[in-house]
Amino acid sequence: MPDKEVVESISFGNHQPPSEYVKTDAGQLVTPEFLALIQQSLSGKLSEQRDVEELSPEVRSLAEELSVIHLPEWQSGVGRKLAEPTVTSIKQAVRVAEYLVKRGVRLHPDLEEIRWTPTPGGQPGVFDTGIHITKDATGNWPAPDPEDFYNLEDIQVTKTDEGLWSATHPRGLAAEAPTKTDAYAALVNQLRARIEQARRTREE
Repeated sequence: MPDKEVVESISFGNHQPPSEYVKTDAGQLVTPEFLALIQQSLSGKLSEQRDVEELSPEVRSLAEELSVIHLPEWQSGVGRKLAEPTVTSIKQAVRVAEYLVKRGVRLHPDLEEIRWTPTPGGQPGVFDTGIHITKDATGNWPAPDPEDFYNLEDIQVTKTDEGLWSATHPRGLAAEAPTKTDAYAALVNQLRARIEQARRTREE
């Protein structure tokens, strides 16, 4: 049997993301290019082959809506939940928007029945499910209380492999502690701080 030759040696880190990825506050691994694209989408500066400045207002506004789409909870006609709130997008949003406008599709604010509101102090829009609101009895869009975004019932507490307790909230918050109660309390304190900060910001 001939001697084996080691051509290349590769080391794998147990807890380090690949160098071409970065970790978000929620622990998701994404490429820097993806983060740049999301930031462009959130700021309305869509990076596609067509220059955004060339677009008509109808195409631009529709493209911005299509680049990051926040979908509410989906229910059947009898109230059975079919899907949780989620975030999606349409590739080539500018091209699709141009086509839809030519087909007669327009955004009509006066026909809007539901509106997405971002989580105050939350994650970037592509990672934030936010909440959807409807008009009040007077026909105006209400400003939701920050506490509406941070429901204590959404806290989940689990035990880690290291023996600690981990409390997490879908709004991107987490806390670890030696006991289940301490982990829960630490996360509640984070939620309280987020709510108070959001209320102060709204009053300014």
